Amino acid sequence: MNKDNTTVVIGAGPYGLTAASYLRAQGIEPHVIGKTMEFWRNMPEGLFLRSLWTASTLHDPAGKYSFDRYIKVAGLPYQEPVPISLFLEYCQWYQQHSVPSIDDAYVRLLARDGKGFHLELADGRQVKAGRVVVATGISNFMRIPGFARDLPSTHMSHTQSLSSVGHFKGRTVVMIGNGQSALEYAALIHEAGASVEIISRNPFRWQSRVLYEKTGLAKHLFYTRGDVGPPGINWLVAFPSLFSHYPEALKDPLHKRAVKPAGSKWLRPRLEKHVQMTANTWVLKASMEGESVCLELSDGTTRNVDHVVLGTGYESNLHKLPFLDAALREQVKEDNGYPDLNPWFESSIPGLYFAGALAGHTFGPVCRFISGAGTPARQIARHIAQSA
Repeated sequence: MNKDNTTVVIGAGPYGLTAASYLRAQGIEPHVIGKTMEFWRNMPEGLFLRSLWTASTLHDPAGKYSFDRYIKVAGLPYQEPVPISLFLEYCQWYQQHSVPSIDDAYVRLLARDGKGFHLELADGRQVKAGRVVVATGISNFMRIPGFARDLPSTHMSHTQSLSSVGHFKGRTVVMIGNGQSALEYAALIHEAGASVEIISRNPFRWQSRVLYEKTGLAKHLFYTRGDVGPPGINWLVAFPSLFSHYPEALKDPLHKRAVKPAGSKWLRPRLEKHVQMTANTWVLKASMEGESVCLELSDGTTRNVDHVVLGTGYESNLHKLPFLDAALREQVKEDNGYPDLNPWFESSIPGLYFAGALAGHTFGPVCRFISGAGTPARQIARHIAQSA
């Protein structure tokens, strides 16, 4: 194959692996660049998926490598919530069977090269491509509140940077946030022997899933297989291609409601009566006082703690991708940091596709979850096959 016709997939997480699987089914052998499931493998032991079992499978064209099939083949019991460790074992099995060739490298630069693209890898190699699928996940999009930006890394961490929590034993820790990540990491840190307080600007919310647990087979009327958003809203956001046709005035409120921060029901007993939970309060200022972090809060109180952990989530923005050439980035039409995408997930630059969180403005909140990987994979693979 002419190297200028090569299709490169940047990223080897759920979206990159799924896109590569669908491309291979179209007879296109992509050059997949990335470290397989790296974002997930850096998580500490003891975490669980927030999503339901049905929303935790990686799609493939023939349906041969589902989570259900892996459990059957491996002789393992059904577990819900799904341990991250089990999910990673499944993803490794999926990758070995569906996308066996992965280039374990980092992309340092992606630039235009005539009608195609030029990539420079961190190990010095050069790659030419006719088409590029950017499926790099959310690791570059950490949301760091203004008050925390001057704190040293020795005293402040985002949840993403915590591959273990044992070092917090005997220390005082404040967790900022009220979503699943903030709450689950707070539970892990407390269980590691730390004194933890969770501070949230908003009230704490818990997913009940009563209709899922109490309605038998009818639960599928209330909860989509993709499991994004509460009953009712979930059906409105379940189909990315349909979401892309909604009026702009409807997209934003639907997106916000579908991903409103909340903790899983099974987390609640691990936190209540064990961890101080302070709602409707926010940090005005953070500063170092000797070896402690002093937090000045909106209710007029202060906290002096050993460490601040940010469970503040992620904020997708094209400009945060470090490998995009400046000239290329400026040529991508965008809306508030999100690339404008056509029905094939292709940007305004022919041959440049985006799958995952950066597709969220056009195709909705499912693009932030495992279950959303199937639609972009199908659309991108079909479009590339038609144009190859």
